[in-house]
Amino acid sequence: MIKKIFNSAVSKFGSKAKPSTTNKYFQNDQEYLDTLKVYLTTEVYRELYYNHQGDYNSFLKAEEFIDSLHDGAHKIPYLKQSNRIEEIINHQVLEIFESIHSYGGKNSYPPPLKESTFLYRSMEEKVKRCLLIKETHNHGEPIEHPRGFKLHIKPSMLDHKEAGYGLHVEGDIFPGTVIGFYPGHTYDGNILPAQVIMDNDYMIARYDGTVIDGRGWTRKAEELMLKNELHQVLGSSGGRHTDLLRFKNPFAIGNFINHPPAGVRPNVIAYNFNFKRNFPQHLKPYIPNHIATEDKTFKDDSLYLRSLVLVALAPIQDTELFLNYRFNPANKYPDWYNDPDIEESKRRWGERERLSLRMWEYSIEGKVDVGGIPALLFFSELPPSSIAAIPFIYIASINSNGFIDDINSFHNEYINTSMVKNSDRNNNNNRGRSEMALLDRYSI
Repeated sequence: MIKKIFNSAVSKFGSKAKPSTTNKYFQNDQEYLDTLKVYLTTEVYRELYYNHQGDYNSFLKAEEFIDSLHDGAHKIPYLKQSNRIEEIINHQVLEIFESIHSYGGKNSYPPPLKESTFLYRSMEEKVKRCLLIKETHNHGEPIEHPRGFKLHIKPSMLDHKEAGYGLHVEGDIFPGTVIGFYPGHTYDGNILPAQVIMDNDYMIARYDGTVIDGRGWTRKAEELMLKNELHQVLGSSGGRHTDLLRFKNPFAIGNFINHPPAGVRPNVIAYNFNFKRNFPQHLKPYIPNHIATEDKTFKDDSLYLRSLVLVALAPIQDTELFLNYRFNPANKYPDWYNDPDIEESKRRWGERERLSLRMWEYSIEGKVDVGGIPALLFFSELPPSSIAAIPFIYIASINSNGFIDDINSFHNEYINTSMVKNSDRNNNNNRGRSEMALLDRYSI
């Protein structure tokens, strides 16, 4: 039933997308589709938990809701979709954080294998680490989610040599559920040190060009465990060590999700989430992100931290979670990488059209060619499988000219894009743009 709803509703917009026969692909087409898909999942969640108290059988009998979602979701204005998505995700994030605060947080990462094993400086070192993970069967402690299922970091079921840990589910997850967060230091895309990018496959980017480094975060967590600081220093939930409580958020585990193998569909999506300054003060210490660099030119004073949430896009039961990394099809893929939908990938890496104030009605004012260097963050609908055919989110790119298409600034809160002017840059920013060219090799 859910599969039918998602495929049918999304297909109603399909005719508006630019045809591939023109050899022109447009990111805006994919952005509109992606937002629609996230809207569908969160509406399912809203109906299931708010009106049916989590009773899935009761939900399936709600024919009026199912028919309206099936027939009318594609007609809902873009801005209204975004607002409703934000509303339901905000509610879930607060529920998760209050749960964490109730027991003071805990660490869900596996114990370190040995000192500095995470600091691999070559592919050979990375492969050795992955093999060691599987040989030792190292794993973290299961984490109880407020919705009743458990999350468990343990060796991935993938058999390729670069797969180490994976994030596994014990129990049932319904579409639209916020599963966890992508932790890490946040960087402005134009102020991104080369040493952070190099050989780093734990990086993920947002629509606004913010890049989150999950590798550095995991490394810091391992260092704390090796020094036994995580228990000795963080044994108290207060005091001067509250700045370290972010490492005790057990749901900061998005950096452990793998890309799916051939024939297996991704089941989660990474979606932009902004922690606002009015986020409850007692919960802020558990936010698993920290600003490393930022562009203050168009700073929104209402924002506290930029982050990413991981949301279920299918019914999930007792399996490993997978996120489509969505690499650029213009580049050579790693041997283990399977592209689930090449047309979706080409649209994501296509031209960027300038958005009008009526973007939510899909009104276009112009086009900007962004070339082939990584830019923004989008989703994709994937081939059907036995669970449900629903879409997912991926890495996109920064303009080859060093800017993201200018968007009306008041739209930032809703579509998480920012204005980065195509003007003369100073030497530091010119260096930053060349470093961004490395990013299309990586996602998480």
